Amino acid sequence: MARIYFVRHGRTVLNEQRRTQGRSDSPLTPEGRVGAEICRDYLAEVPFTRAYFSPQGRVQETGGILLQAHPGVEPVNLTGLREYNYGIYDGGPDPVMHAALPAEQHLPAVLAGVHPGAPDGITAREYLADVDAALARILADLRAAAASGQTVDNVLVVSHGMTLMTIMARWVGPEIYAMAPMANCAVTTVEVTPAAVDGAPRLLAWAEDPGNQGVTYPVRDFSSAFVGVVPVPIDWEHPEGVAAQDS
Repeated sequence: MARIYFVRHGRTVLNEQRRTQGRSDSPLTPEGRVGAEICRDYLAEVPFTRAYFSPQGRVQETGGILLQAHPGVEPVNLTGLREYNYGIYDGGPDPVMHAALPAEQHLPAVLAGVHPGAPDGITAREYLADVDAALARILADLRAAAASGQTVDNVLVVSHGMTLMTIMARWVGPEIYAMAPMANCAVTTVEVTPAAVDGAPRLLAWAEDPGNQGVTYPVRDFSSAFVGVVPVPIDWEHPEGVAAQDS
């Protein structure tokens, strides 16, 4: 068995300014660093065997703090763990993006793989392919470790709000949108069976907020928007950074 601890990055300057942060980046605020340090201490006793980070700066900064308690773990950067690209709305005021991409329309269309993306952004299919490649890589590494005799694996994954929600909605189920919001430095824990093709995920803990960081966006329940939505199945066949095997 293995456990994956998914952590959202710490609070950033753009979070505080209520500006859309997808491909745009900004450093952690002092409060964000404190939240990451609290999260570090919260996870200090977990015997992590591996870690995977988004290459974006706010995740690198957060992950570096978290791994201060685990100096022997070298993180692997996966491009598929990057945040969604909001195109022309990236870096601009959140209300402008939300008006152009209402969550109750945008998110179900992304999960279903039909959203064309914002201008200068990324299509849903392109985004999901990247996310799937990252998740498939993590599962492939767990499977290889299990095959070599490693019986317990604890994995740290540090990424972004929408990307983590997208992973969970398609892997665990879209009912997660009716659950508590994913705060900065929130920890979501999933138990997996590496031998299973999809890892047979079992949600153990959802969006625990050890630093009481909360969220910087309005929270509302729009879970009804996902009724009848059929998410695109996760592609487990193309793990990021793993060469295709000859048939």
